[in-house]
Amino acid sequence: MDSPLILNLLWLIPTSIWLATRNLPLPNRSIFRGISFGLVVSPASIGLYALYYVGPIAAIPGMLGLVLSMFHGAAGYNIAVAFNLVPSNRVLIGAAQIPVELINSFIWASVYGLIGYIYGHFKIIKYSKNI
Repeated sequence: MDSPLILNLLWLIPTSIWLATRNLPLPNRSIFRGISFGLVVSPASIGLYALYYVGPIAAIPGMLGLVLSMFHGAAGYNIAVAFNLVPSNRVLIGAAQIPVELINSFIWASVYGLIGYIYGHFKIIKYSKNI
């Protein structure tokens, strides 16, 4: 199995958090689910994109992975280049992507955690008005 395909196993982390937080209150549940998704979305989207080369049926989620990796990968790369953590004139392969993916994990966990907080907060307000 090729190493980008192994990155698809990262989707198990938000799935397990999704199942583990079923009994928590809504705001906490939304925050935990958002953070867990944000932590893995950038490297896992690269794994999803690797499915494009497996076969014609797997190309459909592979195209979704391409869109996700283009959207989620740019922020960490630009910050890593700005702080001279990675060179700006080379393609990053293998372990050279680690600083970019760590920055992406921090950025997207914060963004999706905030989205989860806002969703949980407004959902609570909606439920409290119906009571």
